[in-house]
Amino acid sequence: MEPECGWGWYHLHMTDTALPTVVDGYCFLEAPRWHDGRLWLSDFFLGTVVSVDPEVDAAPRPEAELEHGASGTGWLPDGRLLVVSMRDRRVLRREPDGTLVEHADLAHLATGWCNDMVVDAAGRAYVGNFGYDLMAGEPARPAALIRVDPDGTASVAAPTCGSPTVR
Repeated sequence: MEPECGWGWYHLHMTDTALPTVVDGYCFLEAPRWHDGRLWLSDFFLGTVVSVDPEVDAAPRPEAELEHGASGTGWLPDGRLLVVSMRDRRVLRREPDGTLVEHADLAHLATGWCNDMVVDAAGRAYVGNFGYDLMAGEPARPAALIRVDPDGTASVAAPTCGSPTVR
């Protein structure tokens, strides 16, 4: 049975290229990252983060469940996972015991849902946001790129970036 997914208008057809299936049964896998020999993916709609070793795993390993949608992932220098919680505009951190805690609240800086993120070797995270209400069909507009330092302090890194999520 197919999971219940949103965005009926967003449908890709790939007819000319045969690709092996690594993971299936999800709605909208995005933000792929390769970390410690595993492919990490977030499901935008289901709010899950999974990882898989395509050579070994029969099924993806659940890594995190988020109530407000999951997007970009990255890792602090000490190995703790960071993940974007989209609709509540936060970055969460997975502690060694597996619990998710708030690493940074971005609601005062993000003008739309937060989305992808990259984390540099020093542990600085750079988080994008839509900048507008994508689901309501608002026109695209620039949004700030937000920097989150390893201690969770958030600031604007670049005030007017174009959102890569435009339909």
